[in-house]
Amino acid sequence: MSTKVYLLSYTPMIERVCAAAMRSCYSNKPAHELFLDQQNFTEQDVELLIKKAVELGHYSVLEHGSLTFSLQGISRALTHQLVRHRMASFSQQSQRHVNVRGDGQWYIIPISLKNGEEKISYDEKEIEISYEKFMKLVAEYYKRLLNKASKEDARFILPNATLTHITLTANPRELRHICSLRCDPAAQWEIRDVCWTMLALSYLIAPNIFATLDPPAKNSKEALEMLEKLKNVVDGQREGFNKLCQGTVYKLDLEGLKLEHKVEGYIIKI
Repeated sequence: MSTKVYLLSYTPMIERVCAAAMRSCYSNKPAHELFLDQQNFTEQDVELLIKKAVELGHYSVLEHGSLTFSLQGISRALTHQLVRHRMASFSQQSQRHVNVRGDGQWYIIPISLKNGEEKISYDEKEIEISYEKFMKLVAEYYKRLLNKASKEDARFILPNATLTHITLTANPRELRHICSLRCDPAAQWEIRDVCWTMLALSYLIAPNIFATLDPPAKNSKEALEMLEKLKNVVDGQREGFNKLCQGTVYKLDLEGLKLEHKVEGYIIKI
């Protein structure tokens, strides 16, 4: 199963919402009047205000909106890291109520562990085992356990590599924070690729909010070069996306990012 990232929902005109909230702090007009005043509160005003908020670190104004992602074909190792971001909201597939299917590809295989067998001692015998052989044993044992125990007990033998899916909702401020940590080269490869994909989809609908990163990624030459590559890739597709009808599912072409593993990014046009 390939890894897929869907941007399911997002606040329409999210940058205008945040900018109107920011301007209202220094105006005798409330945010709704500013938001609706297309003549005196232009898109250029919106762009300048968002850039100013980011430059000054006034990130609270970026909390007036939300983005909801559906992540599929990811490992439990990834989600264990992701759910540490407590300002986001999560709904994850339950191993207590859903059987893990042992047939087919039910786990992630790290590139570094794809090849080769290792000799290990078991029951005073030396046996050869590979990553995939071990997973087959786990799948068979799990299936047998389900015949005599509950799913909530059988799940105890499932490894971190087990595939799962999760729904994530965050405001732009928290999503910037997540990506600034997880797009850093020091982050684990799987979550890093997924977060670059989430960032690309977010940049498509909010280019001023997501045009920059914060530390630690901001301090990495490699991450900054990747960000510029991402912006070039996405900017070339924005015009086509903007012409789509509401409800259209659009696949963002991410081949130019050359991620470490295949991640597909989709967005549903609001």
